[in-house]
Amino acid sequence: MRHRHPRRSNRPPSKPAAPAARSPKPANGPAPSHGAPGEIVEGVLQKKPRFGFVLSENPARPDLFVAGPSLRLAMDGDRVRARVTRPGVRSEGEILEVLSRKRSTLAGVFRSTPKPCLVPEEGGEPVRVADVGGLKPKDGDLCVLRVSQWPDGEHEAAGTLIEVIGRRNDPAADLAFLLRKHELPGEFPPEVERGAAAFGDEVPPSAYQGRKTFFDVPVFTIDGADAKDFDDAVSLERRPGGGWRLGVHIADVAHYVTEGSALDQEAIHRGTSVYLSGAVIPMLPFPLSDNLCSLRPHVARLTLTCLMDLDPAGRVVHHDVFESVIRSARRFTYDEVELILQGQRVEVSDAVRDAVREMGELARTLRALRFGRGSLDFDFPEPVIIVDDKGWPIDACRKERGESHRLIEEFMLLANETVARHMAGGPFLYRIHERPDPAKMETLAKTLQAVGVAVPPTIASGKPAALRQVLESVKGKPVEPMVHTLTLRSLKQAVYSPVNKGHFGLASEAYTHFTSPIRRYPDLLVHRMVKERIHGRFDAARQSAWRGRLPGQTEESSRLERRAVEAEREFLALKRAQLMTRRVGETFDAVVTGVTAFGVFVQPTAVFVEGLVNVERLPRDRYQFDPLRLQLRGQRTNKSFRLGQAVRVRLAGVNVEKRELDFALEDAPPKTGTFSRRPR
Repeated sequence: MRHRHPRRSNRPPSKPAAPAARSPKPANGPAPSHGAPGEIVEGVLQKKPRFGFVLSENPARPDLFVAGPSLRLAMDGDRVRARVTRPGVRSEGEILEVLSRKRSTLAGVFRSTPKPCLVPEEGGEPVRVADVGGLKPKDGDLCVLRVSQWPDGEHEAAGTLIEVIGRRNDPAADLAFLLRKHELPGEFPPEVERGAAAFGDEVPPSAYQGRKTFFDVPVFTIDGADAKDFDDAVSLERRPGGGWRLGVHIADVAHYVTEGSALDQEAIHRGTSVYLSGAVIPMLPFPLSDNLCSLRPHVARLTLTCLMDLDPAGRVVHHDVFESVIRSARRFTYDEVELILQGQRVEVSDAVRDAVREMGELARTLRALRFGRGSLDFDFPEPVIIVDDKGWPIDACRKERGESHRLIEEFMLLANETVARHMAGGPFLYRIHERPDPAKMETLAKTLQAVGVAVPPTIASGKPAALRQVLESVKGKPVEPMVHTLTLRSLKQAVYSPVNKGHFGLASEAYTHFTSPIRRYPDLLVHRMVKERIHGRFDAARQSAWRGRLPGQTEESSRLERRAVEAEREFLALKRAQLMTRRVGETFDAVVTGVTAFGVFVQPTAVFVEGLVNVERLPRDRYQFDPLRLQLRGQRTNKSFRLGQAVRVRLAGVNVEKRELDFALEDAPPKTGTFSRRPR
């Protein structure tokens, strides 16, 4: 599991599915259903052109299928009140009223005929353009509309155009359109920029007062070669009696972004930085994120330090969290640290080189300790889109992870756990990952057994050690990617919470986010609580204030995190589609990454993209979908398609608007055997 960067998610994009209720069948007992006709349901509407679902907020109830006239009352994403008309496994109902609108603006494609309308990107019916607002849109332009008339069952939605963004497939228009569609902020307001610039360019020595300095200890950062902000640094010393003293030094963003300030209000609004191919939408203005709060080498920077004494087995025997000042001795890239760990030559001082090698040893010790308690490790390849200077994609590849990445991840995980324990006993912000649903564990076990994977009997109990055992058993085998994907999709999402429910994936009793306050607002809140405790201000009154604030803040932070992940995934899918428009007609060796009743998803081995081979493009046959074994089998030829299978495909077409790649199966056999991971 990767937990360092805010742009990571613990759940991959799901494959498209046929319309169906989402709620699972319990492990024991009948499938869930609504109790009786007339039952009232509240939830968010997920709207399609001719039907929709009121998404269930109760695990014991399925989603409510809605069709017919009442669907015209609401738009996609609205919160509605509905009534059950036909209870059952696939309950049906009707919308009574809209409780709240998701948004007041829509981004989409302008159509001039037969009457002007905007076709929303996020789904739903076209919205009538009642007024072009003095603009001169052309058919096919990407535009933004402000809704002035909501649908009421008798009248359709209508609005006024407020912006013409440009034409599709213009990189600048693509980025601006994505921001409008997901309501992501663009430029910072002038008062926020002024607030960031007011701190100057350097940290004055007067700010060192009351802080411990780390000027005589080798402290350094380790990041990607293209990183612009460095919010964490590390140091390591051997303890005389054995073991280590590990320092994790995090930029003291809370020193600059004070509660209630314009900077703070803007950070609350943004919630997190958003990372897009070749661009970043930062949470904080660049004078802070790229300078004062960035732990650049050879300059003093204010930090919060989590200093941990560890025994030779890697267990924390003592810790302290305090305000500090560091002067980073080196800005390392992952590649440079990888070379040092491999014993190769890199121009650094002996003290720094020794510290890096010691860190490698400690990281391996920590990882073994974490895995021993059942912590999971999903090592999915990370996609990277290479763009040219104009923002047009030129390649899609995998970002490989080495020991240098794992080194930093282990240290950040340990610091997050240590700070969570440090703040126990009072109100606090946790990063939780709840135990999986027993029904999903039972389904996972049956599927794994059906494809020949040994499953321990304790897997249904939802203990991470059981899943850890499964993942270890398939390591290096052709089925490894498939097992990782199936397991991950059976787990719940990690979220922020004021209630400590532990972190299932890490097999951790207490976990928080402390290490990225430049990029995540929850980390900034954690820093504020830690600093209040350091200065003796975490009294009953402040604790009461935090208890009142944290529930709403954690819910909003989780929502903004999901928004960022959705935007990042969509932009990645868009760039992949644009990239492949140049390769229509080419053939590829590929691997089956998903199987559904309507076809198989494939991923070429030469370029890191994914697309669908529709069942109509498979060899002519009547195919039966086996949801347990996740395979399609031809009834006449007995030919089957399953996860992990190697195939040869031709790119038949690309739909950039829908971000879809359409592949066709080639008759020629693949050049490679069954797919396995690329060597690292």
